[in-house]
This record gives sequence, C-alpha cells and structure tokens, in this order.
Amino acid sequence: MGIKRLKTAELMVRRDPLMELPDGILSKIISLLPLREAIRTSILSKSWKSIWTSHSHLKFDSLNVLGSGAHLRPSTTTCVSKSSRRKERRKFVHRVDELMKQRRKGLKMNSLTAHFHLGKEFSSHIDDWISCAVMKEVDSIDLNLSKSCSHLNCACSTKHEHYRFDCGLLAAPGRKSNVKFLKLDSCIFSVPLGSNCLNSLITLELWRVSISDDMLKKLLSNCLHLETLSLHCCQDLVNLNFDGSSLRLKFLRIQECLRLNELEISSENVRRLEYSGPVVSFSFKDVPNLVEAYLCFTQKNRLSGTTYALTRLASELPQLEKLNLFSILSMNVLKVPDNGPAFTNVKELVLSIYPFHDEDRLSWIAYILRTFPLLQKLQLNLFSPSFIKRREIERLLPECPHKHLNELEMNGFYGEKHEIELLKYLLENSVALKALTVSPCRKVFRGFNNWVCEKESSLYMLTRKTVSDLLRKVKLNVKLTLL
Repeated sequence: MGIKRLKTAELMVRRDPLMELPDGILSKIISLLPLREAIRTSILSKSWKSIWTSHSHLKFDSLNVLGSGAHLRPSTTTCVSKSSRRKERRKFVHRVDELMKQRRKGLKMNSLTAHFHLGKEFSSHIDDWISCAVMKEVDSIDLNLSKSCSHLNCACSTKHEHYRFDCGLLAAPGRKSNVKFLKLDSCIFSVPLGSNCLNSLITLELWRVSISDDMLKKLLSNCLHLETLSLHCCQDLVNLNFDGSSLRLKFLRIQECLRLNELEISSENVRRLEYSGPVVSFSFKDVPNLVEAYLCFTQKNRLSGTTYALTRLASELPQLEKLNLFSILSMNVLKVPDNGPAFTNVKELVLSIYPFHDEDRLSWIAYILRTFPLLQKLQLNLFSPSFIKRREIERLLPECPHKHLNELEMNGFYGEKHEIELLKYLLENSVALKALTVSPCRKVFRGFNNWVCEKESSLYMLTRKTVSDLLRKVKLNVKLTLL
C-alpha cells in the first residue's frame, strides 16, 4: 500500500508541475497571458483559482468579458432592440464587478482598461472599478465608453447620458494618487474643488469629453507634472490658453475641436504642438522651446490655414526646427508671396499633399526651396488620385539651387508625369543631395511620430526603373533607397 500511495503522490506532482514554482514566477507567467486566458486558468484546480488575480494589466472589453461569441450575436447589420442592449450592458457590468471583486485579493495593478458602451446608468459600478484600481496603486487608466466599443448595432436615436468622471476617484482616502496615464473617451469631466488628485499625471488624453475652458484651466492648475496633453473632438472648448511658468507641458495635441476660436500658448516648456482642425487664431508668447509643429487645417478656410503655415508662422515661431504640414485641397491653388518670410531654423520639413493632381503647376516647390534656406531633410507624402487626366500642363519653374538639402524622401510615387517632373526639379536643384528615398507606398501621419504605410508592392519595379532612369538623366550620384 505504501508503494502505491507513493506512486500516486508522484503522479499528482507530475500533473501539476507549475505549482512547484515560486509565487513570483507564477505571477510573472500569468501576467504574460492575455487577461481572458489568465482568468481561464482558475478552472484548472483549487490551487489555481486565485492565481490570475496577480495579473497586473486588466483589460475589460467585449471579447475578454463576454467572449468571442458576443461578436457573432447578433450580426452587425442587424438593429438591436433597446432591451437587448440593456441586457448586454448589464451582463458586462455584472461580470466585471465579479472579476474586480476577486482582483481585490491581488497585488499591485499596473493598468485598468475598460472599453464598452456604458453611460450614467452604471456610474456607481464604474466608480467602484476605478476606486479598486486606485487602491491597488494603478499607474494607467483607459476608459472608453463610446459607441465604437460596442458590437451591437442600433439605428435608433435613443438619448444616452454620459458617465461623469470625478477626478477625486484618482486618489484613495489618505493616500496620494499614483495614476500617471489617464485616457477618457465619451464622458463628462469633473474636477472637485481643492483637488490634489492630479499631481501624479504625466499623460492625459481626452476624446469626445465634455469639458469647458474653465474646467480645463482648473485641471491644468492641478496637474503639476503633466507633460503630454491630447484633446480630441472636445466640442465645448472655445478659447484655449496654456499659460504659466509652473506648467511642465511639453507635448500638446489638439484635434478636431470644431468650436475652437483661439489657441494661445505661453509656456517655456512646450516643445511640440500638433494641431488638426479649423483655422483658429494662434498666439505664441514665451515659447523658446517650441521647435516641432504639425498642422492640418480642415473645414472652411483651409487654404488660408496652409498659407499661414508657410508664411506668418516663420516670424511667429522663428525657433522652429521641424514643420509637418498636411495640405488638403490647397497646394494646387496656393497663393504665396514671391518673397515670403524665411524659416531660418527649420532643418526638417514634412509636407503631405492631398490630393496631388496632375494639373498641379508645382509653383509651391520653388517657394519651399526659397523660404527654407537651411533645410536639410525634405519628406513629401503624395496622395495622387487613382484617376489621372494626363493633361499637358506647362510648368515653368525658376532655378533655385539649394545648398543644404542633403536628404529627400518621396512617398506615394507612382511614376506619373507630374510626379516625375516634381522629382526631377528637386534633383536638379538639390546640389548637396546625398540620399534619396522613394516609395510607391502612401505614408500617413497618426500623431506623436506614429506613421502608417499603405503598401503598394505591385508598383515597386515600375518605381525602381523610373527613378533609376531619372537619376541617370540628371547625372546625380546619390544613395538611392526604394521602399
């Protein structure tokens, strides 16, 4: 009998070898699994029931909480009834409540992500999730309550009251806040009086958040360590003023805040500005470190916005070193002065042209070479339409030798006549050129140095032959890279 018991014990050990590992190693293994897979380990045995609670990154979305079957019922083309949507939301909230109750037993939490279409009806539950995460010293909170997070399609125009996010939740009673990253989507922002719960924030992203000018100003006065601020589609903002020597803000991104009229920046720490939206009144004061700017003007007056970026900006931001400009329906009809103000410090220019017509007379490229005398790197992202008219356009461009441009990159190059003429002109006038990169792939800017390439591999051989032939014609010896 003793031998049989011994063999049985050895067999049990073999069946669960992971349990011999130290708790720290097990926690590390669990943290490497997706949350849904980590939770599933709780059914392996009694000893595994709570191991998943050591998972430090909690992501609650439709897949992790409701399972893959949730995306299949019903079809996204089917309009779901109001009762079905309410039932699905309640199921999601109930399961997250249960999971957060278990997670209270775990150690430190690094991140909490909740992506599901929820509103005011579930405020107390959402508050509890955040409070629990804060008690576990969470570093990052990502709360997306928009319709885009729901797999349930509905054509009904029912009123949906947004959840109100109270910043007071970011600090546990008697403790300092530990949250460094906060991203909110589709909610109302509230900052309590005398709030000191925002001191730890380094990055703040607000998407479709209801926040007034005064509320944002109050928020910033409490964010003593904030370095990155993103405001996307916040339609209650009208006049933005970033002022204060104590403001540590380095990176500012404002996108499609359609009611915005004025943007004033007066802070010596701001280094990078990204603006996309309608033309507004810009005011730059005491911004010696603002050396990078991305501008994309939409809506009405986008032509005047592009003109502003290539003229007045030179005197308003003379210290600018890198300019990234997205021109929409502007370059072909752009009217700039013959002798515009020079950008005396810009070393890198990124210019995206949408669309790049074959009717373009290319007068703007000569202006670029004249007004950016110390330019070293030029990146052109072309978006030529699929339908080319191939009209015979007479392009008379003046000679404009550039002594410092040594790196040229051209994306979205299909080998059309107007593209070839643009490249040929640049090669003939870039007397110091050392490196040329050409690609048929379109390159799209997504913000904060994030680029996406749309591959066009079928045009690779055509691009290689066209560019190689052109280099031989202009007799220029440069390092050629084809992407």
